[in-house]
Amino acid sequence: MTITTTSELGETIRNRRTSLGLRQQDLALAANVGVRFIVDIENGKETSQVGLVLRLLQALGIRLTAEMSPVPAARSASEESETFDPDNFTPS
Repeated sequence: MTITTTSELGETIRNRRTSLGLRQQDLALAANVGVRFIVDIENGKETSQVGLVLRLLQALGIRLTAEMSPVPAARSASEESETFDPDNFTPS
């Protein structure tokens, strides 16, 4: 499953919580966070603290993994010479 938005993360957390038969209060106690935090994250609030989100995922048994996109191709020497140099800039 790929999660790309806070709304998708919130939906994933809500689905897992309900599938485990937990109330928001139960999860808040298990993750040592406030109920308001559970409500906010499940509603996709973008300003939620990452550390608390990770604690919440751990309490739900959700493992977060990073998948890296391919690295862009290296630039050639001729492209490197075209790099903007602010010390040698001459406006047209």
